Amino acid sequence: MLVSCAQAAPVTCVVPVTDGLVVYYNGSLSGDTLVDLSGNNNTGYATNVTQETNQSTGANYINLNGVDSKIEISGNEQVDVSGPISIEFFGSINTFSRYGSLVSKYSSGPLNGWYLSCSPDDPYNNIRFSAVLESGQRGYNSNINLVAGQLYHIVATYDNNVTHIYVNGMDSAEPRIWDSPIVRNTKNITMGFGSGLTYSNCSTYTFRLYNRSLSQNEVLQNYKSLRCVSPDDITIIKKLVYGDGGLPRYMGSYAIQQSDNGLNVLDNNLDVYSSVGTPFFQNNNESLASCLLVEAAINGVQWKDCYAPGSSAVLTYTGKNRSVQDTCLLSKDSFNLNHSVTYLGQTQTRKDGVSVNGGSAYEFYGEGLNTINGNNVMLYTDNAEVQCNVLYNETGKEVYSYYQTRDAGVTRTSSLDFPLSSPQLTPMPVPSGYLGALIFAEHADYTDHDSLRTVMYGTNNTTSPVYGKKGFIGHNLTGTWSVFAVSSYGGEGLDSPALKSVTDEMYDHGFEITPHSFTSRVNEGLPDRSMTETYLPWYATNYTCRNWIDHGLASGARNSQLKSLGWDPASEYYIMDLFQQYDMPYAWAFIDVTAEGDLSTSKVRSVGLPVDVVWQNTNLALDNGTSLYQWKSCATGKGLALTCYGNSTIDDMLSTYGLSIWHDYWPDNSSSSDYYYNKSTHEINETFDGLLSNISAQKQAGRLWNPTVSEYIDYWIAASNVEVKCTGANTYTVVNRNPDAVKGFSMRVEGTYSPKLDGVALNTKTNGVDTIFWMDLSTGTHTITLEA
Repeated sequence: MLVSCAQAAPVTCVVPVTDGLVVYYNGSLSGDTLVDLSGNNNTGYATNVTQETNQSTGANYINLNGVDSKIEISGNEQVDVSGPISIEFFGSINTFSRYGSLVSKYSSGPLNGWYLSCSPDDPYNNIRFSAVLESGQRGYNSNINLVAGQLYHIVATYDNNVTHIYVNGMDSAEPRIWDSPIVRNTKNITMGFGSGLTYSNCSTYTFRLYNRSLSQNEVLQNYKSLRCVSPDDITIIKKLVYGDGGLPRYMGSYAIQQSDNGLNVLDNNLDVYSSVGTPFFQNNNESLASCLLVEAAINGVQWKDCYAPGSSAVLTYTGKNRSVQDTCLLSKDSFNLNHSVTYLGQTQTRKDGVSVNGGSAYEFYGEGLNTINGNNVMLYTDNAEVQCNVLYNETGKEVYSYYQTRDAGVTRTSSLDFPLSSPQLTPMPVPSGYLGALIFAEHADYTDHDSLRTVMYGTNNTTSPVYGKKGFIGHNLTGTWSVFAVSSYGGEGLDSPALKSVTDEMYDHGFEITPHSFTSRVNEGLPDRSMTETYLPWYATNYTCRNWIDHGLASGARNSQLKSLGWDPASEYYIMDLFQQYDMPYAWAFIDVTAEGDLSTSKVRSVGLPVDVVWQNTNLALDNGTSLYQWKSCATGKGLALTCYGNSTIDDMLSTYGLSIWHDYWPDNSSSSDYYYNKSTHEINETFDGLLSNISAQKQAGRLWNPTVSEYIDYWIAASNVEVKCTGANTYTVVNRNPDAVKGFSMRVEGTYSPKLDGVALNTKTNGVDTIFWMDLSTGTHTITLEA
């Protein structure tokens, strides 16, 4: 049957913590004052606020308009808390603003006190806690991106040593050790404004202040105290009074229940096991906003407002220029969420997604975009903050675009499968049981045939006894290597027979050969379309080239470089049609990240395949409308790589299943420094060769994959097209939606297991607590089972 999910009036089931409570307001006004429910008579005095009622729950809340609204609590011995301290806010931030104050007892001059506010960095949708300590002012932001208008439980604690920011009961950032008391003041506590801060457009349901630091369990207790259930639910009352109750046995171990604007997954004690929030969106040059729920229906076996395994839910929302649908299915083994966004007109979207809180095992499919913070997940169909576009203007300045262009009628989907009692299977970022990858991406600047042969073979002297025993080829390594077509000052090109000879040997060994533009000289109108028409087919024919690396954009010259004007169909320098003609779907994004401290090119914490190393950029589309795949890389500055890519740092990267695309200039002959080879003797630098030897050893041991960039992107695309769902106890349905088999498709699971594919044992290896397994996955549907 199809059932509408209306909520009854709520009651509170869990009692909040009272020990150390100094101030406690709910969302009710008495005239222009707020009654202190702590019993301490710390009355709140409101200015230009309004009280409203949540029609779904019956709870009152107070709106602060972000212009001149505030609530003040007079300073006294009780409220002049300087630490230990806990500050608790339950409500919504309706518009994010820089340093928009939720609660403040702060003075910007002289400096003292503390505040809880929005973050200072655009789009301002993180929580910031700051305090003036005896050792100086300190502050930091949470890692969870909030959505405007959505309810959050936010708690900042400080015990005069360690500080935490909790969001919805979970620690939302790495705790900070401040180890110094807060400088006390006698100012009023102000909600919605503060000294040196800005007014906040927010709604508050609950505010509490404690004169001690709450533990995480106590924070979670307060969070659960805000969960609403039906007042006539006799089972809940029985549970509270007799310690019994929960879901009836015929309902199974889990249930789904509509929340205010999303969905909860409940366990058999009726505690929230996981929750799906309100979908959100952000268009280019606009603020983050929540979608509006327009229809919700649940179909399945019902008890009260709970629905048993086998039930499905469809929640339909609207947002600016888009229709959004969350389709949910609860089985006895897993909870599955399919989040889709359909655009009603051409839209420049910065973000589209939905938050999922709680639980610990997630598997993703579709666009696959996700960010993880503890057990909190942001599931995206688009996130252009990590999948951006950069062009270079006529002054040589980088111009970033943080949006993707979606046409009317386009539907984007991401799905999440949440095993309820079976372990999580996580796709590995690399195939065939490797732990991680190191990909060399060389730029052709200042290369000559001698320098190139030296770094390939260890020396340019072909009669030397060490020739071919050192260097990239000597250590059986490959990579993506750009080469100029035409020689000029700054580098030999393929018109040099000597350089072409080495390049051909590299290609035969397995290197990917790409253009780096076509000449080291980059001027106004050089290279032009005519040069691209001449040389691009030459790379395609001789080296089956599928990749492009731009060169020398910092001058601002207008030419046929992709990120200059080669992307623009209206320009005489347009070359994207040639990319399509000669099957060149990949290009460097002209984005580097640092390798210092972390070799991984991905800097975003996510589950499964990295989301910020390769992506399709709708702002760079081929003539047939297919978006170009972009990739970014790591760069260190000349010579620093010898330290960054040492044995121990590569081991550290592999321990976290990372991958690094290393952008450098190994045959560069322009510098007097011999970072990579001795320019007088043309012998490879021994430190560098030792580094290559270690990389080769890791490769031979089956730990480190050493593909070309295009080989990596090929695997990334294929692995992204494999869907995994938990469909039984330690049983998973795996669907390969590619037209061909995925060679070496690799996954991991925490624990010791013997995995099988369609009943056949798979290749496995152990890495720490993880079992890694891999297979050649043919197209179609398969079953993976885990035997303990």
